Amino acid sequence: MLGKMLSTGFNLATMPARLAYRSVRAVAMTPAEFSELMNELRGASDDVMQEIQQIMASVDDEMGRKTAHLSNEQKQQAALLALDAAEKHLSMAAVNILRALWLAMNSDPQLPPARRGETIEHRR
Repeated sequence: MLGKMLSTGFNLATMPARLAYRSVRAVAMTPAEFSELMNELRGASDDVMQEIQQIMASVDDEMGRKTAHLSNEQKQQAALLALDAAEKHLSMAAVNILRALWLAMNSDPQLPPARRGETIEHRR
């Protein structure tokens, strides 16, 4: 799920740049090409929205089940702990992305295929 969230976040973060690029391209397009571009944009927008809705529904369902027994105070404490953990993980993820980018730029440009990770929750 975290992978999906990061992917969706990346897609949303890069959307303005992609839209600007496509807007510049649209100036020199024929009406048929422009219509095709608009259909692609609508499809991409719908896909992103659908992914976000699925993620939100999944998180809502999961957290509703996992926290049903907690008081409001306990939920607030858990939220603070989760935010702290998220900040640390995201900071480290950003550093790891920069390291991977540096290594990719300063080595053979072909990276190995991504491996499926194991989440801590699923270890027994």
